[in-house]
Amino acid sequence: MSLSIAIMTYLVGFNQPAFATHVPPDSLRRVQPQQSISAYVGTTGPGLLYNRVLSQSNRLTLRVGGQYAAYRQTVRLKASSDSYIQINPDITIGLALASLKWHPFQKSSFFITGGVGYTWHPDMRFTLSAENKLDLDGLVMTPEDVGIVTIGFRWHPVVGYLGWGFGRSFPNKRFGAGVEMGVFYLGKPSVNLDYEGFLETTTIDEQVPIVERNLSNYRYLPTLNLTLSYTLINARKRIQLVN
Repeated sequence: MSLSIAIMTYLVGFNQPAFATHVPPDSLRRVQPQQSISAYVGTTGPGLLYNRVLSQSNRLTLRVGGQYAAYRQTVRLKASSDSYIQINPDITIGLALASLKWHPFQKSSFFITGGVGYTWHPDMRFTLSAENKLDLDGLVMTPEDVGIVTIGFRWHPVVGYLGWGFGRSFPNKRFGAGVEMGVFYLGKPSVNLDYEGFLETTTIDEQVPIVERNLSNYRYLPTLNLTLSYTLINARKRIQLVN
């Protein structure tokens, strides 16, 4: 009788589900972050990027964003003891950029990146005028005599970008910092000169092609940025069971 009870108890226990004190490691899958936002500031102004992972290993990322910076502060240059020239600059960096970011090494934060951008303000202009009478070695000119001189430099609106640096777009702790160095290819610049006043009596227009030729090598704009990335999914805290 005791033997029969023991056998029945064993069979009943064998058919019941076991309650494990922990879940086997193979049944867990870490939720990988798919999206993040990166803000950066550097030599070409502040910017914002949206990052989207393109590979399961998180080594290839699509980045879309832009940056904007402007400088229009009037500068006063002293021409002589009581004579000043005003320079009003119009320097704007407005850029929309799409690029790919790739980590060549699985366990390293080093990356290379490349892409193409469009700038809606591909030029910079400077307007010069006399603040008061100019005394240039005995030659005295009124502001009306000097007139207004505007010189502009224009590049191609479509630019290329190549960069490298350290830092991940999808940090494990939600926030992560990095540094990125790169260079924009702007194309060959053109020069535009507009003036009135005493320059109308000169042959300065003939010098414009010479200036363009001298500036033909200024096709690159280097940049250095510090970045701060924010992951939209916390990979450390969100864990999913796999059947």
